[in-house]
Amino acid sequence: MLKRNTWRTICGWLCAVISFSSAHPSPKMLCYSARPNAYFNDHAQQIAKIYDGFYFTIGSWDTGVRHFIGINDSLPEDNQWQKLARENIAALKEAGVTENFLTVHFGSNDAWPSAETLLSEDYTAKMIAHFSAIGNAAKNLGFRGVCIDTEYPYPRYEVNHEIYTYDNYTAEDLINAAQIQGKAIMTAILDQFPEAVIMNLPGVLRTRSIERTFLLGFLDVMAERQAPGGFHLGTEYTYCMHDPVTVLATSRFEDTGIELLPDEKSVAYWRKTCTIAPGVWPLHLVETGGKNYPIQAWQDEIKELQQEMMILRAATKRYIWSYSGNPVWYLHTDKLEKKYGLKKPNLKQADIDINDWHSVLKNKISLTDPGLLRLREKIEQFDRGELSAEQLCDAFGTPGRWWVLGMFTNPHLQPEFAASGSNLSAIDLKMPHFGRGNVVRWFAFDNLDPRGVTSLRCIFDWFHTDSASAQLVSFIHSEADHEALLHIGWDDGIIVCLDDEIVFDERDYPKRGKGMLFRDRYQFEKQVPISIKKGRTRLSVVSLNSHGNWVLSLRITDKSDLPFPDIRFRLN
Repeated sequence: MLKRNTWRTICGWLCAVISFSSAHPSPKMLCYSARPNAYFNDHAQQIAKIYDGFYFTIGSWDTGVRHFIGINDSLPEDNQWQKLARENIAALKEAGVTENFLTVHFGSNDAWPSAETLLSEDYTAKMIAHFSAIGNAAKNLGFRGVCIDTEYPYPRYEVNHEIYTYDNYTAEDLINAAQIQGKAIMTAILDQFPEAVIMNLPGVLRTRSIERTFLLGFLDVMAERQAPGGFHLGTEYTYCMHDPVTVLATSRFEDTGIELLPDEKSVAYWRKTCTIAPGVWPLHLVETGGKNYPIQAWQDEIKELQQEMMILRAATKRYIWSYSGNPVWYLHTDKLEKKYGLKKPNLKQADIDINDWHSVLKNKISLTDPGLLRLREKIEQFDRGELSAEQLCDAFGTPGRWWVLGMFTNPHLQPEFAASGSNLSAIDLKMPHFGRGNVVRWFAFDNLDPRGVTSLRCIFDWFHTDSASAQLVSFIHSEADHEALLHIGWDDGIIVCLDDEIVFDERDYPKRGKGMLFRDRYQFEKQVPISIKKGRTRLSVVSLNSHGNWVLSLRITDKSDLPFPDIRFRLN
């Protein structure tokens, strides 16, 4: 017989599952991407067993709209696309596949963003016309909403990009113009389609300044109108199959940062209507292009995908989606290819069977791990307003806030202005330190990311961050002594101290720099045994950047990789 306490534990788990299930219906599963095809008309019932919707892509918001939709009174260049799309959407919706999105992107080589396009009233008017057509088509064709992919021109979202000459304009002019255009195009969409669900890829708000203010323009308009569809961030972070705690944390990684927005109406609207939509990559194994991705048997990969999907289903509010360069929404046969033109996927590994992925989609296995269920309960408490964002970060074993001192020079190149040892000095907000080209002082930074990721480029807003370093400090408060693990990832160099003891030192890195994701998939590269004493311990980090990305990840857990319930991280 089971002991009474065991029965109580089981009953507690069941109550937690029942409570969460009633509060959060099972998230809808979307597929990226699709184009109109008669297969959808004939096989909608089969599709409904695996997917709840598709991203129907038409290319760029500029040329794609002209080609497939038409602007104002002009007819589209392709006069068949809308007819077949309407048939597809009707058939899919009848089968229960209701969450379909008309999808456009901003191209990497397009004119926008630039000073000429951002600051032009004529270009803004062009954007309004195109996105008005997008909203109108999405509504009339029966789509659930519109997806806008802003990823590709990302280098030009930085105000120090070489394209910006600052001849008769300022960085603030660009930032303000981006927000104005974001508001203008969201107004254009919602004027045509007030109920539209709006999805963004790659699904990050704390990003480069021009893209960030552009997206916040979306959110401002939607909050002002209380748009019922909501704004949903289709994050690509879970393309990589991280450790289970990181996967779980990703379901709220931008929700925690929303409280930093100055507009209370936007914050309230987000909490009520908007969500994170994690994306997964079932064929990452053969499509990544990364030379370091671990090659393993497909059955081992599918087990990890099953675990990832189980965790995401347990915490995601509304949408999960999958990306693949190969179509994964049908099982190829010569007959299908002959009838519908659906090509055989190029899978590059003989043991891969797309039917296994379909089984993952069909078999919705429930989360049962007690440690992860405990963390999911913390997520629920956060959703109910019972935990702050900082407390949710505590629950996931990572500092929500840091003291930061920098930027300094990179000590490998200019040690005289790298402030060596300042990470162990007193946090004196008035004391000046000689930094890289100016004087710097300690300041508090609200990172508020339960994944444990701290982007130094975000801290310094992607502004001239090559050949740099910075110091970060947080204070660990523990109710007991613990033998623990420090989970750490870094790009490019790092030193970690507890009080005045160096517990991890990887300050040196290759001349070419060091990438962040270990083996193209893991957020944490090393697990270091450490001792946490009862009371207060100073956690300090020195982070070095060669060039490009500048980031670290940090989490403290027990030996089973779960955060301690009694450890908090504070600035005091």
